[in-house]
Amino acid sequence: MKKIMLMAVVAFIAVSASAQNPAVAKQIKAAKDYQSALGLVNSNLQSLSSEEKAAAYNKLVDLAMEKFNKEQNVMLTNQVTKKDDPYDKEGMYEAAKNALKDGLECDKYDQQPNAKGKVAPKFHKKNADRLPAVRNTLINAGQDAYNDKKFDAAKEFFGLYVDSKNAPLFAELPAIKDDQFYGQIAYFAALAAYNNQDYVSASKYSTEALDDKESGKDAMDIKILSMKAQLKTKEDSVKYLSDIKALYEKDPADERMFALLVEYFTSVKDEAAKKNLIETQVASHPSKMAWALKGESDMGEQKWADAIDSYKKSLALDPEFIQVQFNLALCLNNQAITLKDAAGGNLTPEAKALLEESIVNLNQLKEKDPNRETVNWAYTLYQAYYLIGDEAKAKELESIIQ
Repeated sequence: MKKIMLMAVVAFIAVSASAQNPAVAKQIKAAKDYQSALGLVNSNLQSLSSEEKAAAYNKLVDLAMEKFNKEQNVMLTNQVTKKDDPYDKEGMYEAAKNALKDGLECDKYDQQPNAKGKVAPKFHKKNADRLPAVRNTLINAGQDAYNDKKFDAAKEFFGLYVDSKNAPLFAELPAIKDDQFYGQIAYFAALAAYNNQDYVSASKYSTEALDDKESGKDAMDIKILSMKAQLKTKEDSVKYLSDIKALYEKDPADERMFALLVEYFTSVKDEAAKKNLIETQVASHPSKMAWALKGESDMGEQKWADAIDSYKKSLALDPEFIQVQFNLALCLNNQAITLKDAAGGNLTPEAKALLEESIVNLNQLKEKDPNRETVNWAYTLYQAYYLIGDEAKAKELESIIQ
């Protein structure tokens, strides 16, 4: 019984693979406009053989190219003759998109074995020759759509340009294989998708743009924002962590990925993972941000001396890091208080030296940020003056800390 059923399945597969519909194929071939031909293809696709599907999609390419060439000829003539004859620019862009999409589908079936089991493509070369120019038109189409804030259309135009780069149809064309604009167009596809709140596509296309010299950094920002926008479930968070880890491991010197990992571990309260990451970073890729985050971690554990050391190392790399300079002053004050308490309330020379250092830093911040727009240095400076016993200076600040 099993053998009979198996033979029936095999027979069904064989019939399906060689299914043909000459009548419909003939209708498609005779179609005069794109939409009519498209309707016939979509409603009868399953009944067509691979050869018929390839021919059907090639017919769609022919019809789309007729529209594209007609409108483009008017546009080019206008440019040469300085005329302003009307033409359907939107229709030209739509035809370009349709021609390329249908060309890719045509090639997919054109590369499949025919009824005799042989691969004998009929349309590959023709489409490989005529569609690169159409593909290039998608750049202008995407730019115009983006400028008109039609972000969904812009993503579709730019995205198709990107998606088609590695298509088998263009495998033999060095100009497409070595496309110098690929990364930039991938970035624009990501940007359009992000503005359309299509975060899955934004993440996908930004990944393609990461290695581009001009757009790579901006693409990374889009990728990060897109990943964050998709955080809704526990599974999303796990995937986000995995993606950020992968990006960090690709370039551990990238401070953004390092900071994002620290941010993630902080949000899930995994202090052990956070501390281990920071310690590893300052050991292998010390930077102003790595030392600043280590200082923040030390500060959170009230390890004032360690925090002071970390913040000083960060400031050595960037003396204008205002937030770090402020945190340094806070830690200097707190370390002084710790020493004073340990001495029974007496201000030791070491504690006094710490407060004097704090006052120097805070007065520098007062000059850099007089309106306290970045850090509120006033109370910390008041505290330092009060602790060191300079009541006159402390009193001068009372009016702005109340």
